Amino acid sequence: MLPTLSPVRTRAASAADAATIHELYQATPGYFEVISIPVPTIDEVRTDLATASHDPRRYVELVLVVPESAAAGVGVDPVTGAAVVGYLDYKLDYPEAGDATVNLMLVRGDMQSQGIGRACALDLEGRLKGRSRRLLASIYGENPRAKAFWESLGYRFAIDARPLLEWYAKRLA
Repeated sequence: MLPTLSPVRTRAASAADAATIHELYQATPGYFEVISIPVPTIDEVRTDLATASHDPRRYVELVLVVPESAAAGVGVDPVTGAAVVGYLDYKLDYPEAGDATVNLMLVRGDMQSQGIGRACALDLEGRLKGRSRRLLASIYGENPRAKAFWESLGYRFAIDARPLLEWYAKRLA
């Protein structure tokens, strides 16, 4: 049984959050090993956030929980006072109108397997109901853990873009 956590919440990320997101990436090197790339540099994070800010369909968010639910050493968001435990990057009306696609949902390495990812995915589904007809999750590289995660939430294989990418989907309506 997973520990009970306070519900997650999110807030929009901006260029001012680059250092926070970079620290999150550094605390989760296993993800980058799975997708066979080095942990992005702070400059790469800044560039990605700038790119996202110019795409009206793309949303980047910090995933937050109240500090009592977080492990020691987890950064606290200066805006909300909540613990920063993850990062969410998704795009609306992609790949088709009415779709939404999760490009990245990353939970800090030392906070994984505590229900945060599940709570985050369910929160996003709730926010997108009535706005998007289906939610897709992109899975990079060979990542059986990610596949099992999305399947446990009712997502099913939808698009084959191997060897780099597979997409799983779930109807929201």
